[in-house]
Parts: sequence; C-alpha cells; structure tokens
Amino acid sequence: MAGSKTFDCPICLELAYKPVVEACGHLFCFWCVHKSMNTKTVSHCPVCQKSYVHLPRICEQLHRLLGKIAPEEYARRASEVAEEEARQDQYSPQLEGSGSVSRRDAFSELQCKACNKLLYKPIVLNCGHLFCKTCVSQASKNCPSCRAHHPGPFPQPCIELHQYLEFNFPLDYAKRAKELKHRENELQSAPQLVNHSAGEDNILQNPIHPGVGCDGCGMMPILGKRFTCSDCPETVGYDLCASCHARGNSLPGRFNQSHGPHHRMVEKEKQRERPEMPWILLWSW
Repeated sequence: MAGSKTFDCPICLELAYKPVVEACGHLFCFWCVHKSMNTKTVSHCPVCQKSYVHLPRICEQLHRLLGKIAPEEYARRASEVAEEEARQDQYSPQLEGSGSVSRRDAFSELQCKACNKLLYKPIVLNCGHLFCKTCVSQASKNCPSCRAHHPGPFPQPCIELHQYLEFNFPLDYAKRAKELKHRENELQSAPQLVNHSAGEDNILQNPIHPGVGCDGCGMMPILGKRFTCSDCPETVGYDLCASCHARGNSLPGRFNQSHGPHHRMVEKEKQRERPEMPWILLWSW
C-alpha cells in the first residue's frame, strides 16, 4: 500500500497518468476514462457501475504527487502517453511538470487547498481541485478555490488517496479524524440533496448532441442546448452546455484550445435523432 501501486488505473493496470477522479471516488488515467465513456447516452464507472455524464478535469495535485512518489515510473508513463498521442494526433490537457523527483516533499501535495492541513477523506471536485470532504459545502458545491460549480452528486472520497494517507501517515490521519469528528457528524445528520442529473430518465428527456463534450463542466454528451465557439481555430472546436454558457464559463478548453473571453459563442442546432455510434469513441471536439 505504501508504493505507487495504490494509484494504478483499474482500466490499463498501469500507474494512473494525468489522474482523473470520478464522483464515485475511483481514479483513472485521463485517456482511459475518456475512452471508456459512452458518447451518446449515460456512462458508467468501469469499477462500480455508478452512472455519470460529467468527466472531471485532471487533478493536478495528484498529478504532481504521483510524479514525486514514483518519479521514474511516472516519467515512463509520460513518455509512453506522449508517443501515443503523437501517433493519434490527439493531445490531452497540458499540465505543469510533476515537480521535484524527491519523495521528501511529497507531503506538500497532501494538504487541503482550503484548510491547508493534511487531507482527510479527500474529495476531488469536477474542476480537479482537491479538498477534505468537510471543507466543501455540500449545499452549494462551489469550489472554495476557483468557485467553479460542481455538477451532479456530491463526490465521494478518492478511495486510492484515502488508503494511501491512512497507510503512510497513520498517526496524522487519526489525529485529523479526531479533529473533524464533530463536523462529520453534522454533515451526516444534515438533509441530503438528491441529484438525478446522471440518471437514465434525465438523459432521455433532453436533446442529445452525440460525441460532443462540454469544455466547461465536462458533460458528455451535451444534453439540451449546445453553444459552440465560432472563433476558435482548432478542429476540435470549443463547446459549452447551457449551464456553463449561462455562468459565463472562464475555464480553458479541455484540449488545449486557444479559446478567449472575447470569442463569439453561438447556439448549435439541436440533434434531432440519434445516429448509430460505437460505444467507445473519442470525443470529436
């Protein structure tokens, strides 16, 4: 449990590269979960089969952590993925390097972005930011760091990171559990919000844009109205769902698009019928 095997992707069985944590708490490589999504209806976690329609952004804090606790293996994975992306001419989001190759400062990547203490029952929001479960409001579900809204159900703790912390820092983790016991009890007794945004019924009641994902919240496929940028030069395009367009999404494109705040967004005609499409397909953004 102390080694990098804790963070192996359950799809490719390799160390997760550019890790994405689903709302159910399972961790995957960016490309592995991306390619496993159903592009014309609801998707399901390959591990627990929980339904979802939003692909979270890469967790950069975990990206840096893995580069520190397994530097050689992570560098190998980076090289392999880069070669495959060059062959496919499709590139994942650009991130800063994984930082120092020393394991000694890995602890700096294990702090909550809100309380600046050791993460406890760590959750990753849709925007990719990492927090203690008790540091995020389950009512508003807005990121304390970037203020982005977290769509869909409130995320469950990242299973792999929780196990890593519990095993490698048992005394510190137990201390955090004691500190937050009262707050946890309050959250458990509070009324739980019910969100059906990823349910089959919700999928069937909305116009569907097969094969198109939202560059804001990661909804895939986009349900309801779709807005596309008329100024972005990239062939992958830049698209937003109605909610992200209404909020004035300021997040960068998910595939390194040069989208700017002054670009023109126009509503795209709704998909009238569902064409037959393979279950696994890369996003045609």
